[in-house]
Amino acid sequence: MNAKNSEEFKFYLNVPNTLTLSRCVLAIPIALLLYRGTESSILAAGILLVIASLTDWLDGFLARRLGQTSVVGSILDVVADEILFIPTLILAIVAGLFSRTAALMPLNPYPYAIPALAGGVTVLVGVGFFLWKRRGRAMEFPTPPGVAKVNYWFWLAPLIAAVLKVGPDWFLAVLMYLAFITTVMSFYTYLKKGGYVFTD
Repeated sequence: MNAKNSEEFKFYLNVPNTLTLSRCVLAIPIALLLYRGTESSILAAGILLVIASLTDWLDGFLARRLGQTSVVGSILDVVADEILFIPTLILAIVAGLFSRTAALMPLNPYPYAIPALAGGVTVLVGVGFFLWKRRGRAMEFPTPPGVAKVNYWFWLAPLIAAVLKVGPDWFLAVLMYLAFITTVMSFYTYLKKGGYVFTD
């Protein structure tokens, strides 16, 4: 591994990376509050979820503005997204927060939840493959294509709406259907761009 490649893989505790790590930290109280399941704790979880979600935009913005982008920061950002999203979605389903769309979506909420969870797990597995293969040779990290970054917000939108009980039932259902559509598109583009992580 050359020196440049090694340098790219150093972790710096700068402002963008601190914000990214805060998303991982916030995932813990969000999960605990959803697990508690009272009306006030679910509301508090929703507020924390919105705050944590905003760090996903802010860390990237600051990294670019401050010239602090890095491979490690990109990987950390992707992993933090899934650490926040996956347990929160599972606990929201267990708490019955999507039940109000049962009449509007067959097999509710699984047409939204299963592709989103499968996408999240695939991303984490891909990161694991990348880190494992990179030990012995230089390998470029496949940063998420634009549609994948937008798709993450399509995953979050129904989750936030469900937890905070935002909007009428049809509004939540529309967000869930949109998440399904963008997940299929994102899955294809992500594998097309970064499939070499699994095959090379």
